[in-house]
Amino acid sequence: MDVINLQMKTKAMPGKVDAYWYEDESANLKRTLFHRVTIPLVPFDSGMADDKQPHTTEMVFDWYNLNLGDVSDLDGLNLRHRDYEEAEGDVVIGGAHNWCDVKRLEFEKTAPGVFNVSGELIVEFESEDLGSNEVFEFETTVQYVPS
Repeated sequence: MDVINLQMKTKAMPGKVDAYWYEDESANLKRTLFHRVTIPLVPFDSGMADDKQPHTTEMVFDWYNLNLGDVSDLDGLNLRHRDYEEAEGDVVIGGAHNWCDVKRLEFEKTAPGVFNVSGELIVEFESEDLGSNEVFEFETTVQYVPS
């Protein structure tokens, strides 16, 4: 199977965190405050025919129900999927949303609403038949952006 080699081709750029309210009566989901983390990647050659090169994309980590008193207080959190099973993560490559299993997504506050973030993911390229699954590790900063 092909190897995309994401770790060698790109790195994380500064991103953002936001919080939003969502409800879905048909799914019996009451109005809930969720957090979303969006981290763009440096444009790179994905090697995929379906992608314009250099490919521009971002990692999106969504549906985190954090139950925080202060929605911008993420200091010390680790948003790994083991602890937040309802959350989702993906990165669009090869015209597909490739699921990311978040092993580590740690936040350290550096200023009000600003955080250093370090992460480790398994990007599941095999489910879309694009290549072998890969580990992707990154460090960047994110800023909380009020909705």
